[in-house]
Amino acid sequence: MDHAKLILNPARYRILQYIRVHKNARALDLIENLKDIPRATVYHHLSILEKHQVIQVVDETRVRGTVEKTYAIKEDFSFADGDNASALSTAFHLESMQEMNKYFEDKRNDYRKDNVLFTSIMLNVTEQEYAQLLQEIADVVSPYINHKPGDGRALRKLSIISAPPNKSKP
Repeated sequence: MDHAKLILNPARYRILQYIRVHKNARALDLIENLKDIPRATVYHHLSILEKHQVIQVVDETRVRGTVEKTYAIKEDFSFADGDNASALSTAFHLESMQEMNKYFEDKRNDYRKDNVLFTSIMLNVTEQEYAQLLQEIADVVSPYINHKPGDGRALRKLSIISAPPNKSKP
């Protein structure tokens, strides 16, 4: 199975995104944080991703007679390689579109109260300024990534797409 097909599976896509954001994850982390993916499905997709060398085991800990594995994305796996990048973009957009359609189908939702935002801005920046901007965004978001549910916290999803605009050919 090529990497593009691996990424296009919705469950594997979400598992990969979680591992990518958190640098590594145990199956238990995925089960606790991706609650809509059944436990058996998480283990099944971790096995597939490991078999196809997208993720690797970076730690093993004995827990009550079993071995708990910690996974990370393989260093030589690139999301930005040709078909992988296209598949990741497709998966990202499809998931976002499906989530938003589901959100707006539920008439009980109040997008103003829920702070649902859609925005797009164009920036004229140097490569250095752009790299600094991306780092600043990462620095702002970083303290919130590992917050656990509770204490009045609601689950929020912040999606960012960053790319140069399509350039018209003269």
